[in-house]
Amino acid sequence: MSESIDKRAGEFLKTPEGQKLAEKRPELEKLVASSDGQRVRELLGGAELERAAKSGDIGTLAAAVKKALSTQEGARLAGQLRELMK
Repeated sequence: MSESIDKRAGEFLKTPEGQKLAEKRPELEKLVASSDGQRVRELLGGAELERAAKSGDIGTLAAAVKKALSTQEGARLAGQLRELMK
């Protein structure tokens, strides 16, 4: 991850929303480790997506997330995340 992404992530974690997310870390880690989480990770993986993240290519990132969320696994994972963050 680039330094600017790390810096932004650190700044976000200091906000109330970021603190709420940080408090849910164990539950989030379980979701990431789940079969749905692993499948979505596979869909989002790859050098092209890593380059897009490092360069700030929002279009490519948004397209990849949209594609991942359009799968059954992605939809289930998104639903679980919504429930977790209530």
